[in-house]
Amino acid sequence: MKPSHNRMLRTVALCVIVCAFAISLASAQTELEKALQQYNAETVTGYIQPVADLFGADMHAGYYHNAWIAESGFGLGFDIIVMGSVVQDAQKSYIANTPPGFTPTTFKTATIFGAKGTSILNSIFPGLEYKGSDGIVNTSIFPLAVPQLRIGSLYGSDLTLRFISIPAIGDNKFPVITLWGVGVRHSISQYIHECPLDLAAGVYFNSFTVGDLMDFKGFAVNAQASKSIKILILYGGIAYESSKMNLTYKSTDPTAPAGVDITLTGANNFRFTVGVGLSLGILKIFADANFGSVTNYSAGIGFGR
Repeated sequence: MKPSHNRMLRTVALCVIVCAFAISLASAQTELEKALQQYNAETVTGYIQPVADLFGADMHAGYYHNAWIAESGFGLGFDIIVMGSVVQDAQKSYIANTPPGFTPTTFKTATIFGAKGTSILNSIFPGLEYKGSDGIVNTSIFPLAVPQLRIGSLYGSDLTLRFISIPAIGDNKFPVITLWGVGVRHSISQYIHECPLDLAAGVYFNSFTVGDLMDFKGFAVNAQASKSIKILILYGGIAYESSKMNLTYKSTDPTAPAGVDITLTGANNFRFTVGVGLSLGILKIFADANFGSVTNYSAGIGFGR
């Protein structure tokens, strides 16, 4: 197995362990923070934008795996969701501007998910070199895991709550991560007699922080549909979503004496979900694919109603 795959599996395993035992650890200054310090607000955007895109897609994934909602009666369910956004080749590099005196005026270099940063020489003083930051995370998919609690139902509505605080990922390459989310959805099929599908609509809000560096906020509204065939559940939906990442840190760049404080918008605005699940009594097993500007996969197990 390739080393990058081993690292990804270790990261996923770490997330699941944290879900089970609710461990929260503090971390010291990380490799990510050190890499960002050399950038000002203008130059950091290309390097860090893939994080806004991938985390934004991750935190909206896995909220539902069935559109059926009871009209009344108390029900409780618990899920553990593992999700991952695909890192495209285009997200591993970007076109950066060079400082005055360097040639060419722009150059292609690594993002946070890239390899080695590119070096260029000064046109006047050939011995003077400028180098973009190296990539930090070498992976084809950026994973996350979160537990969630489902509570229902009242007038065909249910509530979903999720929370997790996980330690630094990848040998202190990312700081402590905290995520919480809340969602409410309502049955639509209860108003349509003899509807062949279960239909529902949901609204979700997410908050996601990465140490003191990043603060994500996300909102999503979706339409869900599912069909149960004995123990098999086919489900899917379409969603509108938005996410923003606020990035705050102290820069060593002399042009940014007050530090850096910028907001980046995640790439995903719409996603189409298709998934399949098994209902084995109180045990549920499910997996789905989400297609939009960012491709995302999620899977999990659930217990209860």
